[in-house]
Amino acid sequence: MEYRYSQQNSPNNEQPLSQGLQGQDLLNDLYMDMFLQHLLADQQIRLLREAIDVALDERDKEAFKRLTKELIQLQDTLIDEE
Repeated sequence: MEYRYSQQNSPNNEQPLSQGLQGQDLLNDLYMDMFLQHLLADQQIRLLREAIDVALDERDKEAFKRLTKELIQLQDTLIDEE
């Protein structure tokens, strides 16, 4: 059976291991940022929907229109980012 080194494991690899770890840290930071932004957007959507419900209950047409517009804009922004 022949064993082949990957470029990472090769003794002649020119990149130090620390660069690979820094790249992994950067990737982890990006994923964490995306996750937090997703949570924030979900919370904003939930709050807008609750405010829209209140506007409906109170028959506040202007607030309903404004909040619905905000919700649509937020959802459009999220779709464009995907």
